[in-house]
Amino acid sequence: MLTKDDVSLLQEAAEWYQQLSQYRVAKCITYLYRNKPQEYFHAIFSERGGIMKTYLKDASGDLRSPINGEICGLFFSANVIHGKPFPRSPYGDTRVLIRAEEVFRLTPNMFFGDFYCMLNNQDTHHVTVVLTKSGSSADQFCNRHLPRLDIYSNPFLYKDNKGHIWVSSAIFVDVFVTEDLNMKNIIRRRVAKIEHSVPTRGLGRTSQGGQMGIKTDDCEKCDMFFVRFLAERPDSYEVY
Repeated sequence: MLTKDDVSLLQEAAEWYQQLSQYRVAKCITYLYRNKPQEYFHAIFSERGGIMKTYLKDASGDLRSPINGEICGLFFSANVIHGKPFPRSPYGDTRVLIRAEEVFRLTPNMFFGDFYCMLNNQDTHHVTVVLTKSGSSADQFCNRHLPRLDIYSNPFLYKDNKGHIWVSSAIFVDVFVTEDLNMKNIIRRRVAKIEHSVPTRGLGRTSQGGQMGIKTDDCEKCDMFFVRFLAERPDSYEVY
């Protein structure tokens, strides 16, 4: 497992990557969004009382990330094109959009979780930002194992002094929200909405396990622990 100091080195690498990118200008956002197949959202309202429940973090990203198999959460996307979420989704044809300010209100503590590119796409780099509720078990775990990000001053996802929220254009920012979300409540309060018939690409769905999103093992930009990884990796590593 990567230590807190290791993750801090990943954070420095991500900041350096962004600084060198031609796309480092941040974009202002209104929503964080999550795509899933229609049946996923149908089950939330028909079987779970409108609660979008967190799930155990899988092995996507760095296989030795300290949060894998340790904390629960929900992945949201933050990146935009011309101020709007990406028009096509690889994850599903239905999208929930939640006002970013509402997510920050529910989970105000921010941590740096990972920096990686995937085996099937080394040209695209991702940063995992973890959001926690003060005093929660996830918050306590992240305080021990992850470097904290200043919500008002970091290059990935931040709020300015006027309350506007900005996201990097150089890196895909994956936001791991560590609290269940009451969809009925936030939709009723008009801080969230659901969009249907979102165009998909690829398989148009994803599954728990993380095998398609595992970090590549030969990227000079984001894999500075490869030699140690080979020495420590167990033969029977279980994908969460």
